[in-house]
Amino acid sequence: MKIRHLLVSVICCSTLAISGCQSTSGPIVQKQPLFYEQAFPKASSYQIESEQEIFALNDNAKVFVSKKLMHIEDPIDRMKTLMASIFDRSDFNLLYDNHANTIAADTFDNRAANCLSMSIMTYSLAKYAGVEVAFQEVEVPEYWTRREGFSLLNGHVNLLMSPEEDTGRFYIKPKGMVVDFYPFVAKKRFPQHKVTKARILSMFYNNKGADALLRKEFDKAYAYFSQSLKQDATFESAWVNLGLLYRMAGHVELAKQTYYHVFKLNDDNLTAWENLAILHQTQGEQRMANKIREKVLRKRNSNPYYHYIQGEEALETENFEQAIVHFKRAIRINNKKHQFYFGMAKSYAGLGDFANSRLFLRKARRFADYEDEKIKYQGKLDLMASL
Repeated sequence: MKIRHLLVSVICCSTLAISGCQSTSGPIVQKQPLFYEQAFPKASSYQIESEQEIFALNDNAKVFVSKKLMHIEDPIDRMKTLMASIFDRSDFNLLYDNHANTIAADTFDNRAANCLSMSIMTYSLAKYAGVEVAFQEVEVPEYWTRREGFSLLNGHVNLLMSPEEDTGRFYIKPKGMVVDFYPFVAKKRFPQHKVTKARILSMFYNNKGADALLRKEFDKAYAYFSQSLKQDATFESAWVNLGLLYRMAGHVELAKQTYYHVFKLNDDNLTAWENLAILHQTQGEQRMANKIREKVLRKRNSNPYYHYIQGEEALETENFEQAIVHFKRAIRINNKKHQFYFGMAKSYAGLGDFANSRLFLRKARRFADYEDEKIKYQGKLDLMASL
């Protein structure tokens, strides 16, 4: 039986893990601590970015704030101008890059990052401009993306801005402005709640650890995951990723203990359960693996992104007919995601059916969230027309 790709959880808009929903069956006796530095002797040699380094603005960013904002006396107008400047591409030219986990200064200079790094940079800009700002975690449904042969479970954060209190002014303070760099999430109005700066740091280190894990840089991954959990020991994604790291590095029993620690935090963490199923399968315990997967499957069949990942895996093996089946299931559940239509376009192209491939490319272009994505799809259409 094929072992499914492991899933990684990251923030923005992942943990290498698979999920399930089976209740725990009693306490797990830990034979060794969950942190196992001895297995990763080079981890201490890596320089981990400090909180100050992650949030610090460079001179270019400070000049930007000074020129654009500090002459505006009203804090509400200043807040609105900041957001207009960031979202106006002719001014700031900020591009979304889901793979870019960068500190605030680098995000400002590179003009590209994922939503967590964009939010960190914007948080620092707002603070420097005298705007009150807080991080929020958004409770998005399970949303998978593909990268380097792995499935990544994405989380999401945004910002809540409001003008700072000013004892020299009297006005009714508004509830605030939500700043979200992923329009699909913003439009859907998913539940959201404020999170601490420590949780944001934990997310940042987890993302960096996931990057290292994808490259199989195990010592570096351990350095970041352990730092993530030092910031917030309740952050489930970092624990699941740490468990996956242990499994990939050959520490199977420690991986299992780590997953059961996740269940103590949240017994319904599907990503951890599915990674546990993979672990059972690699140990020849097929019956236990199947039992977990059956429950996971019942949970996930209503999730369009689950079918999307199945389609992407079918594409990797050039099983184009099966890929179409999965992408169609995803579209039946959610018919407004450009990734699903692009999957259909790739599948039909693999079958040599370029008429249907063009049809679904046009649909992908229609539902793309960003102008860059629309341009990418149009480029593919133009190339097909020229051929």
